[in-house]
Amino acid sequence: MALPSLPRWSATALLLGAVMFGLGSSDLVYAHAGHVSRGNGCRRVVALTFDDGPNPPYTEQVVDILRRNGARATFFVEGQAAADHPDAVKLLRDAGMAIGSHSYAHSEDLPAMQATDFRYDLGRAEAVLEGILGHKLQLYRAPFGKTSATMLNELRNAGYTSIGWDVDSTDWRETSPDEIAGRVLLEAHAGAIVLLHDGALGQGNSDRSGTVEALPAIVAGLRERGYELVTVPDILDPKVCSASLR
Repeated sequence: MALPSLPRWSATALLLGAVMFGLGSSDLVYAHAGHVSRGNGCRRVVALTFDDGPNPPYTEQVVDILRRNGARATFFVEGQAAADHPDAVKLLRDAGMAIGSHSYAHSEDLPAMQATDFRYDLGRAEAVLEGILGHKLQLYRAPFGKTSATMLNELRNAGYTSIGWDVDSTDWRETSPDEIAGRVLLEAHAGAIVLLHDGALGQGNSDRSGTVEALPAIVAGLRERGYELVTVPDILDPKVCSASLR
């Protein structure tokens, strides 16, 4: 299944689109300098996102739960992990999940890098992922969510949109499955981008069983509250709002 492409529009276009579609100030997409942390709030949609994979067997378990529930999500994968587990990346693609880059090896030094050094890391991950998927990606999430003006400028020049989040599941804190699910369901809102992990938390603990155990309750709870689970490209598409207002 081909990955849907992300429309290329600037932060200015995002904000203008919000005005055009009559969204209030609380519904404006959070966007500045090519970085987006929240989707369109004109429909009850939520984007679950998973960082730091692929990480067998947890990535496969997450995909299995999503597929059995007819849900889609977005996976921000590390180049190094993808090189080690290319079949897991292909599984994401074949399952209809959206895929973004999460750097090559989750270095915490990226925000302090000069442009040439950051371009090297970006290109290194890009070469691995493009080699596996056969096309260039358009989404990028910085390790630890930390960006810099240099990073955002280089990402923009390379055709990427930087993606953050505005709901943190706190699964990175080794919290219990009930706490993970409870946090997501408490803070979910229309247009939310939710941070979860299927991978090793930047070379940390690779056991993501808590996230896997929490996921069915998250999916069921969001749907009970009337939310549709979509990908990041879907939640950022201005046509989502135009269609809902017809």
